[in-house]
Amino acid sequence: MHTHFTEYTFGDIVFLRTDVNQEQWIVTDIFLHPNNVCVYTIACGNSKHDAYDFELSRDQNTDKKLGL
Repeated sequence: MHTHFTEYTFGDIVFLRTDVNQEQWIVTDIFLHPNNVCVYTIACGNSKHDAYDFELSRDQNTDKKLGL
């Protein structure tokens, strides 16, 4: 049996590094692709977005939210 390890899991609260509003998103789906590429589907309200792990953070970037 092969085991995959991902940075985030279902239900994790994450922030998009590029989001100026630093909204809270929740991980709703995880897609594992060849060559250990992982794509997460995240949701915030009625919006959904697919993102790679390097686009996400567990911590809110308050500098970005303040426009710094």
